Amino acid sequence: MKKIILFLFLTLQLFATMILNLNVKETKRGIDLLLNFDIPFDGKIIERHEKDKTILYLEDVKILTPWQKKLHNPNVYQIDVLPAKNGSNVIIYSTKKIKLRAAKSKDGFSLKIEIYAPTQTLAKTVHKSTDTGIWILISIGGFVVLIMLAVAIKLSSANKVAKKKVIVPKQEEEFTIKFEKPLDEHNKIALISFKGIDYLVLIGSTNVLLGKYKEGEIESMEAFESAIENHNIEPTKQIQEKEEIFTTIEEYKRKASGKF
Repeated sequence: MKKIILFLFLTLQLFATMILNLNVKETKRGIDLLLNFDIPFDGKIIERHEKDKTILYLEDVKILTPWQKKLHNPNVYQIDVLPAKNGSNVIIYSTKKIKLRAAKSKDGFSLKIEIYAPTQTLAKTVHKSTDTGIWILISIGGFVVLIMLAVAIKLSSANKVAKKKVIVPKQEEEFTIKFEKPLDEHNKIALISFKGIDYLVLIGSTNVLLGKYKEGEIESMEAFESAIENHNIEPTKQIQEKEEIFTTIEEYKRKASGKF
């Protein structure tokens, strides 16, 4: 009986995919972990999150000895690859929430795991209907354009989120920049409070309204970050002209009047 069990164990080891080598590469977007196998990998990948780490279980993948890599990265500080039952665990230790994307090579001999922060997720193009676009333009009114133009002039290239209060020239009403966050050297996102409504706007090379919220709905840094994440904003992606809601006061007046 013991011989049969030993034979089955050796058979499973024989047909399991073996990790030959691992390589870690830091990119502008995040970190890439590359695994090379002796035979094509065709198993499942199961993702599990814990307090300060993310675990990827690779089914039917074996590693002879535990592997560890320490990193000097603001998001990820260590990666371990350890043997597990009927597979291996890739354990990623992080200081903040991260996202993963795994992609196999065409022949299956390689697996790349991309590790990046949520604010760097790939932006998804959302196609809105014409009626929805018209409703947004009409409901917002011309004062939104004035707000964004004033903010674009006033805001400096600050590196940290801050609260400021700015008075629009030649206007009786005040608007408050409750939160702002730089995306890159040309663009930033701000939450602006005006007449009891909070506006989430993208300011920089183009001015885009991302959403409106009731006053008091976003009152913390966590809520602000969550609102940004829900809109899938990618700092490195340049918004094309066809995606802009408006760029000038004249353009806004033309669209708001229904002259398309």
